[in-house]
Amino acid sequence: MNREARSKFITAYSKVLTTAWADEKYMSNLKANPSATLAAAGLTVPAGVTVHVKSSGGGDGTLEDQLKLWEEGLAKKSVDLYIPAQPAMADGELSDTQLESIAGGADCCCSCTPCCTCT
Repeated sequence: MNREARSKFITAYSKVLTTAWADEKYMSNLKANPSATLAAAGLTVPAGVTVHVKSSGGGDGTLEDQLKLWEEGLAKKSVDLYIPAQPAMADGELSDTQLESIAGGADCCCSCTPCCTCT
C-alpha cells in the first residue's frame, strides 16, 4: 500500500471507529450496509468486494493488522473489518505534576543556551 492510500485508510478507519464508538445507530448502519457507510467515511469499497464487520471485544489487533486484513481482503474480494471495543478512559483529575507537564512547566529547557530557568 502506498503512502497516500495508507494515510487515507488510517484517516477513514479512525473516523469509522470513533463514530461507531459514539453512536450505536451508526454501528448498526455499518453492519447493515458497510460499503455505503465506509464510503461516507472516505473509504471506498470496490465493486464485488464484500465487507464483514466484526466486533472485537479484546481489541487484540493493531492498526497494522487491520491494514493487512484490508489489503488481503480486497485481493480476495472479502474483507474482515474489525471494530474493537471502545477504549476505557480513566476518570479522575490530573495531579499537579501532570498538569505542569502538560502546561509546559516541565523541568526541561527547549533552548540550546543556558537561561535563568536552567541554572
